[in-house]
Amino acid sequence: MKLLKTLGYIEVKGLSNAIVAADKMLKTADVELKSVENTRGSGWVTVTVVGDVAAVGVSIATAKEAMGEDYVSSTVLANPAEGIDKLGKTDLLLNKANKEVKEEKNKDTEKAEVKQDKEEKTTEAKVNKVTKNKKNKK
Repeated sequence: MKLLKTLGYIEVKGLSNAIVAADKMLKTADVELKSVENTRGSGWVTVTVVGDVAAVGVSIATAKEAMGEDYVSSTVLANPAEGIDKLGKTDLLLNKANKEVKEEKNKDTEKAEVKQDKEEKTTEAKVNKVTKNKKNKK
């Protein structure tokens, strides 16, 4: 069984506060940002970081202090149970980035399909013209 790094969660009011909290945590200690998630209630957002126990603890404490009255809750899970790290599936930043990538791919696909349709129509018109010319020669 593979041991996970320590997980740290802090819940704050609003996305802008979550970004500030994440910035404070990343600058304070050697932690890695795992996700920024909408909690689907009261405009709260959860920021998740991973790292060693001490680093995660310090980063959470620093963010908590920085948030003041916009702080909601936090926890540090040392050696979390298997699967705990996969519970968050609504990462706000990744969802937005993925949505933008999908939209860009859709635009590219639509452009390619339009181009292919034009090429097929052009080819079909040329074939029809050649066929018509052959019939006229006979």
